[in-house]
Amino acid sequence: MKISYVIAAVVAVGTVAWVLSGERSGVNSSPTASAETPAKTAVAPGAQAQTPTLATVRVRTQSAVSRPREVSVRAHTEASRQATVRTEIPGTLTQILVNKGDRVKAGQVIARLDTSDRPARLAEAKAMVDQRQLEFNIAKSLGDKGDAPATRFAAAKAALESANTSVSRIQLEMAKVDIKAPFDGVIEDRPAQMGDVVAAGAAVAVIVDEDPFLVVGQVSENDVAVLRTGMKGTAKLVDGREIAGKIRFVATLADQQTRTFKVELEVPNPDKALRAGMTASIVVPVGETMAHYVSTAALVLDDQGRMGVKSVSAGGIVEFQLARVLGATDEGVWLDGLPPTLSIITVGQQFVRTGDVVRAVEDRG
Repeated sequence: MKISYVIAAVVAVGTVAWVLSGERSGVNSSPTASAETPAKTAVAPGAQAQTPTLATVRVRTQSAVSRPREVSVRAHTEASRQATVRTEIPGTLTQILVNKGDRVKAGQVIARLDTSDRPARLAEAKAMVDQRQLEFNIAKSLGDKGDAPATRFAAAKAALESANTSVSRIQLEMAKVDIKAPFDGVIEDRPAQMGDVVAAGAAVAVIVDEDPFLVVGQVSENDVAVLRTGMKGTAKLVDGREIAGKIRFVATLADQQTRTFKVELEVPNPDKALRAGMTASIVVPVGETMAHYVSTAALVLDDQGRMGVKSVSAGGIVEFQLARVLGATDEGVWLDGLPPTLSIITVGQQFVRTGDVVRAVEDRG
C-alpha cells in the first residue's frame, strides 16, 4: 500500500467523523435553551447529583520495536547520458550506416561526408611543404656560412611551418569526414538522410547510453539530510521488478516550486530492458528506528492537518501523538516518532478530543 493512499484515507475518514460529530452535537443541543442562562436540572429532595458518564474508548497498549528506516521516493527512469552527434565540417552525406534502434560501439562510423576537393588540396599542401623545406635548407646553409642575412633564414623557417600547418589542417578535415559514435549506445533518432548537404554542426543521430541507467526522483526536505552519494538503494519498477543500485547524485539546490531535492540512483541495465520514462520508486535504507505498527483506522489528523494517533495517558486523558509513516501494508502502517510504550485508541478516537477524560478499555481483538 502506498503511503500517499494512507494519507488520503485518513483525510477522508477525518472529514466524515467531523461531520458526524457536528450532527451528534446538534441532536443534543436544545433549540429553546438560552445561550446566556444554562438550563437547570431539578433534583428530587434527598437525591444526590449523578457523576457525568465518561466516554468509553478501546485502546491497545503496545511497545515500539526496532525497524529499518527507509526513505522512499516516487521516481522515473532516465538514460544516464545521451548525445546528439553532429558534423564538424560542411559537406554532403554520402553514406549513413545506421538506422534508428541500431546498437553501436564507441568509435564506430555511423555516417560519412564526401571528401570533396580535400585530397587534391592535401597533395598540393604536401608539395608546398617540400618546396618550403628546400628553401629552408638553402637559407640555413647560407646562414651558417654567413652569406645570407638572419632574416632570410627566419622567413624560410616561418614559411615551412605555415606549409606544415596547412597539411595538418587538411588531414584533420579528412579525418572528420567519418562521423563516429562517441560511446556505446543505441541510435534513438537519425534526422539526417543520405544526400543531405549539411553545414558544420548539423545533427546526424541521437545516441542513448543504455547501461547504466538512472532512476530519478524528488526527495522531501525532511529526508534529504540522511541521503549521501554512494549509499545503496533499490529501484522498484511498476512491473514489479527490483534492481539494486547506488545513489549517484543528491541535489544541493531545492526545486523552487516544490521545495524538493533531486536524487539519482544509478542501476545496471546489462540486458537493455529498461526504458526512459518508466514509473518507479527509490527505496534507500538509512538506519534503524523504533516504530509502532498500527491499523490505518487508528490514524487521525490534528487541527493543523498533521497525521498521528490518539492515545490515553495513565490518568485517562486523551492525547494527540504526532507520528511519521515509515511504511505501509494492506493491513496497517509503521509509525515512528511515538513514545516507546503507548496506549493507542483503536475505537472511538474520532469522537473524543485532546484533553478529554475517558474510560479506556483494552482492545483484545
